[in-house]
Amino acid sequence: MSRVNDLWNPFGKEYAWAPRWNFLERWYIRTFGVVDLHNRLRARVVIREAVKFKKEDVLDLGSGTGCYSFYFSRWPSTQVWGVDINESRIVDCETITKQLGRNNLRFSSGDGHYGLQLFDSKSFDAVLAIEVLQYLSDTRLTLFEIHRILKKGGILIGHVPALGYLREFEKTLFDDEKIRQLLIGSGFEVVSIIPTFGRTTQKLCRFFKQIIRFKVMVALLLPFLLVVSFAFKIESSNGTYRLFVARKS
Repeated sequence: MSRVNDLWNPFGKEYAWAPRWNFLERWYIRTFGVVDLHNRLRARVVIREAVKFKKEDVLDLGSGTGCYSFYFSRWPSTQVWGVDINESRIVDCETITKQLGRNNLRFSSGDGHYGLQLFDSKSFDAVLAIEVLQYLSDTRLTLFEIHRILKKGGILIGHVPALGYLREFEKTLFDDEKIRQLLIGSGFEVVSIIPTFGRTTQKLCRFFKQIIRFKVMVALLLPFLLVVSFAFKIESSNGTYRLFVARKS
């Protein structure tokens, strides 16, 4: 994601059409994008990798608020399908999709590999698994299902924590070797494993978390923090997350 694109066509702006927002909140999100600093910084590296590959058919596993699904559906030639376990989020995303009038975007509910069984083999050029694999009860089986539904040469782009400990609800502890073993064991060729969120970006995100309960401060400071963050690379040798790209041979 280029700096100009992130400022003038911001990531997550479509989320403004979620039913919960009032007029001012909707205007703010449409203008500045989704109000989540960690999400915004992560999206830069995810999208930077995604644009390198063919994306006619994209699956967003663990789509959540749908921001990645909405982003890739901005191109009418790209068919996008979002899958998430949270049915209320699916309802919100379907409402937004109708508001936007995007016929190339669909959502469905599903959990891990169970949600992927809906799809035929060799259906997708790219699968996104952003901050979802750590919560799944059977990561290996899910990766096998992702491999099945990808076309030959298709890619998987994932982002997971590598903190050295598990947080609430997380089931898999990732590090570089664990990621590599899981991907190779599921039939993938590892393209890259990149450390992200080093000390500087972590400090920015911690500061944002401290002010998140104060709406006025968030409204004033988010644009400033986004501009400041461009001075630092999200990739870092001391990063506590991992962005990985894998290919189906």
